[in-house]
Amino acid sequence: MSAITQTISIATRPTLIENALLSAARAMSTAAERRMGRRADRLEAEPSRRAGIAASRAMSHDVARYLLPR
Repeated sequence: MSAITQTISIATRPTLIENALLSAARAMSTAAERRMGRRADRLEAEPSRRAGIAASRAMSHDVARYLLPR
């Protein structure tokens, strides 16, 4: 036995509920894309951020060398 299915699409305007659902889905996907983009940016910046923190700590531990007259 085989089943034959057909999809019939009728060109009509979406209802108010369908419009609301579509706009909500678009808003959620846009927010998710922005969140993923920000996360990717943070992950890319992480190595240089850690290096900056390490350099700052190293200078803080050796502050006398930077402050004493030469």
